[in-house]
Amino acid sequence: MTNGTNTGGLVTRPTPAELLEREGALLLRGDLAALGLTRSMVDTVFRALPVVVFPGSRRPAVRREDYLALLDRCTYRKDQVRPT
Repeated sequence: MTNGTNTGGLVTRPTPAELLEREGALLLRGDLAALGLTRSMVDTVFRALPVVVFPGSRRPAVRREDYLALLDRCTYRKDQVRPT
């Protein structure tokens, strides 16, 4: 089970898709890659957003809300012209 619950003594991490549904979730580089972003796209996301790094940790993360806002800002609909 991958819902972030205790399963027989082991706590499993939610899937990246599940994290996108959770307010306040933190997304790691691997989560963004699992969502289909290429390495260069993941690098761009981490450069564009505030990064969360806890003391003693080497694994940076971005907030779900920040990522979704960036995704929305970078989505061009039929009535919009994409900058070149």
